[in-house]
Amino acid sequence: MFVKKAKGGVVVSLNRKFYDLNAVKESLRDFKQVCSGKIETAKKEIKVALMPREGKPDNTLGYEFCNYVLGLMKNKTLV
Repeated sequence: MFVKKAKGGVVVSLNRKFYDLNAVKESLRDFKQVCSGKIETAKKEIKVALMPREGKPDNTLGYEFCNYVLGLMKNKTLV
């Protein structure tokens, strides 16, 4: 996983072997009040471009998004 600033937002790259694509999609829907986003998938990674609705983009948004995805994945294994 890595987070980097991009023009107008943040790009998060996630390893497909570790992160669940459905959890990433659900997280993006849950973040719709905070940011808009776009998911691109490749063989080894999931890239998520996040554009904040307000304020300047910073890496914190990307890290919070990753934590949220991990939380969703954890909760689904407990149910």
